[in-house]
Amino acid sequence: MFDDKKFRNLYQIWMRIVNKLNESEKIPRNFGIDFLITPSDIHLIQVVGDNPESNVRTISEILGVTPGAASQQLSKLSKRGLIVKERGLKNEKEVTLSLTDQGRIAYKNHDIIHEMIYQRLIHRIGPLNDDELQVLLRVLYAIESVYDERIMEVRRGETMKLPSDKKPDSKEQAS
Repeated sequence: MFDDKKFRNLYQIWMRIVNKLNESEKIPRNFGIDFLITPSDIHLIQVVGDNPESNVRTISEILGVTPGAASQQLSKLSKRGLIVKERGLKNEKEVTLSLTDQGRIAYKNHDIIHEMIYQRLIHRIGPLNDDELQVLLRVLYAIESVYDERIMEVRRGETMKLPSDKKPDSKEQAS
């Protein structure tokens, strides 16, 4: 039986997590190189490191951001000496991406930190059977798809139709 109150509580917890992740994204960190970088930068470095010779479009799709946003962030990381952008041999417009030595150091240290976080989660959650994992996956994929839809609606300028107890009078319609 579906419990709407419990589901709303689950959603509130999810929103708290999102807010905490957003706050965390603002705090630069040490990944074993000469300067601090933000989590969003290290996650971009991770995607480039995990997908050698990828391009901006591939990176943007993996991260779920626009190609323009990915390109700006990649340019910043290139200027900081963490990523190399190379023009393609077959197509001059195509840019392939790779990590510099500094980028690889940050990438490897980030991987170690992620493993420590995974271990904390595993320790706190405990063992999960396949059915429990499937439920979690179903919930997370549903949340992701709803937010994908909402982002597209907002980008298209669509507004959600809100229920209204009263219709606006002619003065309100003019504004």
